[in-house]
This record gives sequence, structure tokens and C-alpha cells, in this order.
Amino acid sequence: MDNNVLVTNVQRFSTNDGPGIRTTVFLKGCHLKCPWCHNPECINPYKEFYYLEKNCLKCGHCAEVCPEGAIDFQGVNGEFPKRDRKKCTRCMICVNECPYGALETVGREWTFDELIKEVEADKLFYENSGGGLTVSGGECLDYPEFTAGLLKLAKDAGIHTCLDTSGFAPWKSIEQVLPYTDLVLFDIKCMDSRKHLEATGVSNEIILRNAQKIADATKKMRLRLPIIPGFNDELRHIEEVVKFARELGPAVEGIDLLPFHNWAEGKYKQLDIVYAFAGVGALFPEHVAEFQKIIENNGFEVTIGG
Repeated sequence: MDNNVLVTNVQRFSTNDGPGIRTTVFLKGCHLKCPWCHNPECINPYKEFYYLEKNCLKCGHCAEVCPEGAIDFQGVNGEFPKRDRKKCTRCMICVNECPYGALETVGREWTFDELIKEVEADKLFYENSGGGLTVSGGECLDYPEFTAGLLKLAKDAGIHTCLDTSGFAPWKSIEQVLPYTDLVLFDIKCMDSRKHLEATGVSNEIILRNAQKIADATKKMRLRLPIIPGFNDELRHIEEVVKFARELGPAVEGIDLLPFHNWAEGKYKQLDIVYAFAGVGALFPEHVAEFQKIIENNGFEVTIGG
């Protein structure tokens, strides 16, 4: 069994992570470094902390208790307390000692019993809406044994299961989880390998091969297309994806357009991460209407927003 698997969120009543009303379990850790990532708290596979400025009274106690001197309360360019995440050893003493709740741990370990209890609590809603459990991230395939175990528990309980993945994983990891997966939500960020590497830090060659293997295994899948301003918000990208979807064959039951939004900007600030898309406006359904038309004209069912 995978050790030290961290969960950042168990999101109940999710309607954007597969069909129906779902509970989505977000695992922490991902090899891709997409600068537009909507879940930056899921990138690093270790515990972190949010700084919640609205709760901070600038009392200086966090700086006093930090054993590494990673918090400066002398004021740096008028910003204080200033946190040096490179010095931080993630001991979480500052989080535990903050008297005002201005620091909050990101990532905790859940037992299978705790997770499946949370998932089963909404079983009636799944049955009425065609929903179920989605395991996401980060990249849940970084933890194939854990993901497979959780999906199996859901299947044993009669709950529909989705695997939400970037596809960047060894095929043996995917093979572990497919028997317990009803539907694969498969991200396609870019069809050009060089461009994909420059943007995310990894090539898409393994990703595209895995998509084909999943299709060859006759496992149902939906291709999910994050539409990012200045990166892939162009007709050519959609046309290339549609061509690829046709090559995958009947396994592809639909395509989801995921227009860029800037709701995660606050998370970046709380994690002391520079957000490359700060100030970039969100995209709305009308911005992807032409993309939707191209996909539908090629015979694929489309959703906007998942």
C-alpha cells in the first residue's frame, strides 16, 4: 500500500468532476507543473500551510516559535510576516502555535474507513443523479495502490467511480486502477509535445500513448480540455484533439471543455507562490462556443465545465 498519501480535500456535492452529483477526493502530488493549475495546493506531495492574511493580527508569535528562522517579522518591503518557504522544514509548529488561525495545514492523511464513510454518506444523491466517487489530484496515479483500493471500496458499495488523471503515469499504475474504474476523465492539455514540455515540464508522449491503451482496453473515457488563454485557446488545438478522439474510437463517450478561471489566485497567495496568470480574465461559455460547435459537428457530446 502507498505510504504517506495526503488528501487536500474531500469535496462533496461536486458537479464538475464527472456525471451527476459526486464526492471528489483530491490527492496531493503531481509531476506536472502547469502554470495555470487550479489546484496549486495539490502539486507538492508533502504537507504545506496556507497563510490566511485576513486572520493575521501581526502578533509575531509565528516568528518567535519557528525553529528555522523561516519567518521574518522585521518587515521586508513592507510585507510582514515574511515566510521563506525554502528554509521551512514543514514542522508545522507555527501552524499549531498561531493563536488566531492565520496558518492552516494543507494536506492530511485519511484512512480508507474515513474516506469511504464520507463517500457513502451521499449514496442516495449518487443514485438519483447518476453520480458517485471521483479520485483526482494532483495526480492520483502517483499513488496507484491507494487509488485502486479506494475505487474498489466504492465499487464494492455499488458506487459509480471516476478516475480523473493527466495520464502521465507508468502503464502498470493505470492497469492497477482500471478494473475498479467506470469512467476515465483524461486531460488533454496540448497535442504538441514540445509545447507541452515547455508549459508543464513533461512531454505528452506517455500521456497520448496511455490514452490509446485505455481506449484499446475498451474502458469508457471522456477527454477533458482545459482552455488556457494564450496557450491553447485556438481552433487548431480543438481540431487536433477531435482528430485524436476519432482515432481513440468508441471508448470516447464525450469531450469536456474546461474554460480557464482565476478562482485559484487566492490559493497561490496563501501558499506564497507567484501566479503566472495573475490578472488574466476568466473564460466563459461564450468564449468556447465555437470550440463546442466543432466538437459537436464531429459527433461528440460536449459539456462546458465538466
